[in-house]
Amino acid sequence: MRLRTNSHFGFFYKGYRVECTSNIARIFLRDKLVGQSRAISRAAIERDVERVIAGEAA
Repeated sequence: MRLRTNSHFGFFYKGYRVECTSNIARIFLRDKLVGQSRAISRAAIERDVERVIAGEAA
């Protein structure tokens, strides 16, 4: 049996909650998933959040 360990972190950006794992960042607004990002840096994830705010798909 394999033990699953998920290392992740999260942060808030302009009112959005961002939960990051090793391969994906999920963007939430009021506990509802509103977007995802596969970016590899926080700056790139923040740009994807900006796109979600602007109404584009991230």
